[in-house]
Amino acid sequence: MSSGSIRSTTSISKVGGALGVAGTMIGFAIFVAACAGYGAAFALSPIPLILGSVGLILTLFGGFFSKDIAMEDPQVVACYLINIAVIAGALLEMAFWKNWMVFAH
Repeated sequence: MSSGSIRSTTSISKVGGALGVAGTMIGFAIFVAACAGYGAAFALSPIPLILGSVGLILTLFGGFFSKDIAMEDPQVVACYLINIAVIAGALLEMAFWKNWMVFAH
């Protein structure tokens, strides 16, 4: 009988990517709710901003400082990009919420 062990690893980069995906879904839900007429939904825009920021930090930390990240390089780059996109989208939603001027008149 062989005593095989199942190795269950979750790298920090995977957690960062998962936070980016969660931020994407929440940000999209906020956008859809605001398009449906619930402008107060923009008040929830700090949630994807926090998720994207923490996800980017975890992905950077996992990509640069972990020896075995259990992911291929393109997957780590995808985690970077999705977290940057979540941060940009959340800042745009916050601009609508706080009435910041995005474009010059």
